[in-house]
Amino acid sequence: MPRESVRPTKKRRNVAWTFHIGYGALCLDFANTVSWRGSAEPADRLPTYGELVRFFGQSGLLSEAAARRLQREAGRRPDRAARTLRRAVELREALYRTFSGLAAGHLPRSSDLASLNKLLPTALAHLRVSRDGGRFGWRWDGDARLLNHLLSPVVRDAAVFLTSADFSRLRICGNPQCGWVFLDTSKNGTRRWCSMAVCGNRDKLRRFRRRRRST
Repeated sequence: MPRESVRPTKKRRNVAWTFHIGYGALCLDFANTVSWRGSAEPADRLPTYGELVRFFGQSGLLSEAAARRLQREAGRRPDRAARTLRRAVELREALYRTFSGLAAGHLPRSSDLASLNKLLPTALAHLRVSRDGGRFGWRWDGDARLLNHLLSPVVRDAAVFLTSADFSRLRICGNPQCGWVFLDTSKNGTRRWCSMAVCGNRDKLRRFRRRRRST
């Protein structure tokens, strides 16, 4: 089962974490902002409001100029920034419990759905359809300086995912120390790892060492 609390990450100076993006949906990427959930020392990748802004920047949802505005506003309003971060972490944990539970064949908790639904009206109130040439997409209106403004895309994405996704393809990484959730888009639906480059290679290395010891 998912852990109820996560320790802040111990970061080396001047080394910024690169968020892992592309696990099937924005809401899944957001739920995966804790590394090594199943280990003795899980690492929270959102220890500050600034890291929350960086996540959305790396996800392509914030321009550099918009990110700088939010960072400046957070400096002027640290209490609001801290409140938004707490709300973001609560949402992330509710989403992780929901997605990991669904991947294991369990229904989500009513309290976790309530956490999402509490934020949904505000997120949808600022949602607009926009056009860029011949393509259409979503745009969020309102004051871009509002520190909780950036949570709206995750809230909307989670609501759409839960009401339209094929949960038979929702997976938990096969590495028990990892625990990341992802959507299996492989042709035969047999993907085991969140990333072959990380957890898949670790498993290959473990099996290689085991074979060497046995021989």
